[in-house]
Amino acid sequence: MKILVPLDGSPAAFAAIAHVKSLAAARVPLQVLLLHVQLRFHRHISQFTRKSARDALRAERSAAALAPAVEALSGEKIPFVALTECGAPAERIAAVAERERVDEIVMGTGRHPRWLRGVNPSIAQEVMQRTDVPVTVLARGRVSRLQRYGVPAGIAGLAALLLVAD
Repeated sequence: MKILVPLDGSPAAFAAIAHVKSLAAARVPLQVLLLHVQLRFHRHISQFTRKSARDALRAERSAAALAPAVEALSGEKIPFVALTECGAPAERIAAVAERERVDEIVMGTGRHPRWLRGVNPSIAQEVMQRTDVPVTVLARGRVSRLQRYGVPAGIAGLAALLLVAD
């Protein structure tokens, strides 16, 4: 079974590695592709830097993001290949899944309040919209009270102050 595991270095994303390890423990034959996707640098920044310097920075960031997964899979002797891509995360994940002909995409994600999902759409949902490859999403963590209630209340209070000031 060929599995694509996109990682961004967050603890929530690492939940996908725990799932892969449980599949390996159940003796499912696995071939794992670890993927780290980075956004492209803005062209105004890119014009002042050398391509070699940008590539070195990307390689360093990818190594840091993938290091815990590489260590975990190496310790379990699970075969894997580490990949790095540049571009929009959902687009690159779907493209790699199609190119590599994976059987499944396994993603770990954090829980976010409803208002934040409206502002910052879920990469997992975007991936599901872009590909026919099955996507397993493993949610980890909890939404803090500050995120759930404090920030929206603060925004509402600021909006009320702005209305009163006029």
